[in-house]
Amino acid sequence: MNSQQIALLFGLFAGEDVLAETYASILEMAQQEVRQMLLDDTDDTDARLSYLAAAVAFLRYIEITAARDRAACTFAGTIAQNTDAAQKLNFARCLVQSYQGLCRSLLKDETFVFAAV
Repeated sequence: MNSQQIALLFGLFAGEDVLAETYASILEMAQQEVRQMLLDDTDDTDARLSYLAAAVAFLRYIEITAARDRAACTFAGTIAQNTDAAQKLNFARCLVQSYQGLCRSLLKDETFVFAAV
């Protein structure tokens, strides 16, 4: 995984006002999370994994910021911003699932099915 590419993709997902340097620990955590998902013989330099790591970092970023009070300060006082944290969180989860699908040949299968009782 390429750390610089992950930071650029994270910035693309999170928006231009979010600096990847500020969230470096989230990016590192996301890379580690993706490494733990990999099959044992997988080459971690595959470009698809950078997209997955950036999506995981974006999900963690959204989880953190969704908990904040979403209010904007203006001259007239404080007003609620026109954002829906649940909608953003759902989108971030879908983004991760999409990139997991793209990387499915590189990732461990986490599903477990009982074949017989």
